[in-house]
Amino acid sequence: MSKIIVHIDLNAFFVRCEEIKDPTLEGKPVAVGRIGRSGIVSTCSYEARKFGVHSGMPMFKALALCKDLIVKQVDFNFYSVLSREFMMFVRTYTKKMEIASVDECYADFTEELKGVKDPIAYFRQFQKELYKKTKLYCSIGIAPTKFLAKMASDFKKPNGITILRKRDISKMLYDLPIEKMFGIGKKTSPRLKSVGVKTIGDLAKAIDSNNEDVKAILGRFY
Repeated sequence: MSKIIVHIDLNAFFVRCEEIKDPTLEGKPVAVGRIGRSGIVSTCSYEARKFGVHSGMPMFKALALCKDLIVKQVDFNFYSVLSREFMMFVRTYTKKMEIASVDECYADFTEELKGVKDPIAYFRQFQKELYKKTKLYCSIGIAPTKFLAKMASDFKKPNGITILRKRDISKMLYDLPIEKMFGIGKKTSPRLKSVGVKTIGDLAKAIDSNNEDVKAILGRFY
C-alpha cells in the first residue's frame, strides 16, 4: 500500500496574519515587507497579485503596479505565534509531521485515512477546523510522496485540495512549464530551456533518454 503524504501550505500567510490583526485589510491589496528602494515584498494578498505584485519583487515596483497597495511591516513575533498554533493543530490529526517552513508542513496520513471513503471531505473538514481555531486558510496536496504532495498543493489556491496519484502524473504535471517544478529555481530553468526542456514532460523525456546536457545542468540532482 502506498503512503498518503499530505503537504499543507498556509495561503499568503504573512498577509493573513495581518488580516487577523486588522480585519479591515481583508479583500484589499496588501503586501508585507519594508517600504523603500531596498524593500522587498515578502508576500502579498491575492488582490495585490491581480495587479502583478508578487513575492520577491522590489517594493517600489509593487507600489508602481498597484497605487492602492497597503504595505505592512513584517511582524515575525506574531507570525511565529500563529505558525506554532498551526503546527500544533496538525499534530492533533497525526504525530507524523515534518515542518518545512514557518507556513508549511508535510504529514503522513496513511493510518488516519484507512477506511476513509472521501478524503476530500475529510480534508475539507480539516480546513474548516483549522479556520475555526486559528482563522488561517490552507491549500492541501495529497500524494504518495513529499515531492508530489508539494506539487499538488500548488494546484488550487487559496483553500484548495488536490489529489495527485502516480497514474495521474503525466496528465497533471507534464504540460506545466519547467519553472513550476518544485526544486527548479530561477537560475536552473533558463538553462534547461536553452537545451529544449520547456515543460516537466520535456524533463521526464530527457531523463529517460539519459540526455547529457540535462545531466550536466542538474548535476548531482539528476
